Amino acid sequence: MKVTLKALRANFNLNQREMARIVGISKRTWQNYEQGETVPSTAVLRNIEKYFNVGYDELIFCPVKRFSRNKDPVIHHTES
Repeated sequence: MKVTLKALRANFNLNQREMARIVGISKRTWQNYEQGETVPSTAVLRNIEKYFNVGYDELIFCPVKRFSRNKDPVIHHTES
């Protein structure tokens, strides 16, 4: 999963801080996901799915899949 999350973020030209803000977590937590130290909760996975318009299977089972920049993310603003 760590490769998939990093590829998803990179293909949308987002840095780790931006990605963390989008899904409602700290930058350090996102870094832990990318490094494989921890895994996202179900709620975080849902936020990723909604924002990027990708399915659970794409996030979990397709670690080498390249995400297309042409696939427009669905933007959900959260209150901070």
